[in-house]
Amino acid sequence: MSEDVKSKFKKFNKEFKDYCISKKSPAILLAVSKTKPLSQIIDLYEEGQKTFGENYAQELRDKNLENLSAAAKNLAWHFIGQIQKNKIKYIVGTTALIHTVDSYGKAALISSLCEQREIKQSILLQINISNDKNKAGIKREDAKSLVKKIKTLERIQLKGLMTITEFSDDPEKSRPFYRDLRLLAMELKEELLYRPELSMGMSDDYRVAIDEGATIVRIGSKIFGERKKTL
Repeated sequence: MSEDVKSKFKKFNKEFKDYCISKKSPAILLAVSKTKPLSQIIDLYEEGQKTFGENYAQELRDKNLENLSAAAKNLAWHFIGQIQKNKIKYIVGTTALIHTVDSYGKAALISSLCEQREIKQSILLQINISNDKNKAGIKREDAKSLVKKIKTLERIQLKGLMTITEFSDDPEKSRPFYRDLRLLAMELKEELLYRPELSMGMSDDYRVAIDEGATIVRIGSKIFGERKKTL
């Protein structure tokens, strides 16, 4: 890992932990490692970072296979990308947590694969809390009925909610949406039966997300720098 990435991680990790302590927050940092080589991920792992988020199913599969012979045995993968039904097989059982389930059909496919493999899979329900037509996720008003249906799938462990808001130069614009996701989780307390995970916030608005109750914050550019856009 370049010294630049290493120093970025150390600086931001301290900043993140200090802010969590100041807010008495249990939030964890999820390092978004899409397109980054496994060697960088293992270097970060050796610096103390244990959870990594991947967006692409086949890239996750390849990194996980490569890591089987590496030293990072306690590394935990999270899947945070769009779920493609024909690639679910690559993420079920490989990931500690799938963040982006947004339909009963996808949950049922995951459950079916879990039955075949005799495992259980933890997931989050993705909510389009801001009603952004460019974002995936179900509408807020549909969440309760979908949660009840998913809870009937014995191989699925529904751990909480996830959302992605529109990027803005002003982090405060995300606050009402993160607050609303927390309120929705409270409304679903009877269905979820435990303190739910709330996956929300990224590099530019992580403080606001922590303020509003995030338990998992997805951080990419603050650690790895800006990614090159591909055509």
